Amino acid sequence: MLFVAFEGYNSIRETVLGLLSNAHRLGHLGLDYVVRRSTLSEANARRSPEVFARVYHDTYQRYSGILADSSLSRQDMKRLYFMDSTTIPLFKNILKGVGRNPDNGKKKGGIKAHTNIRSEDNQPCFIRYTEAARHDHLLMKEVNLPEDSILCFDKGYVDYAQYEVFTRKRIWYVTRLKDNALYQAREEFDIPDDADSGVLKDEQIELSMVRTRLKSIFAGALLTGIPPMDACSSSSPIIWNFRQK
Repeated sequence: MLFVAFEGYNSIRETVLGLLSNAHRLGHLGLDYVVRRSTLSEANARRSPEVFARVYHDTYQRYSGILADSSLSRQDMKRLYFMDSTTIPLFKNILKGVGRNPDNGKKKGGIKAHTNIRSEDNQPCFIRYTEAARHDHLLMKEVNLPEDSILCFDKGYVDYAQYEVFTRKRIWYVTRLKDNALYQAREEFDIPDDADSGVLKDEQIELSMVRTRLKSIFAGALLTGIPPMDACSSSSPIIWNFRQK
């Protein structure tokens, strides 16, 4: 499996062909033959993915303290985390697909990888795999971060109830506000002279839902899109639950 990861192979066929092309080097691994594709497939099917999860986390815990962080210049960056997901296409009979059914009826399934990366060493500290049809925000409940951490994520992870949980645990978040979000402005703040020219407004808001009203108050700012990050829109509302004194 290390060979597969190092070479970037995506299938058992590629793995076997790669082993064949390096057959003269297999002796260094104590092997005197190339494993058949069927044997490799059966062994891989019987092996629990927890084996690889434990190997990764053990390795990460052992070396996380010495991973490079020379690109960071402020203490705050050492408590910064990034959460995102990516979908790996598969056949729909393996895992349920996501989104609307296409006109041709050939909807693909997929597996979604949810990853939380610690900015200090630029390494994943949380990885979960789900079917692509499972909504991103359901994974937020599994995120466990130290107090005073800062978590950045996109609109796919929007979950007002989880926002309140983060606030109670003193976990700070930064994300974008959905276009259809309901909120009420409570207080507007002056924009500092040295603020970025893209900042249009800085105000404290109260978010609410159609069926459930949340009493927690969150700070928010309205930012114009700064190319190339968001060149298509004129403004990008950003919300967070903390304010620098």
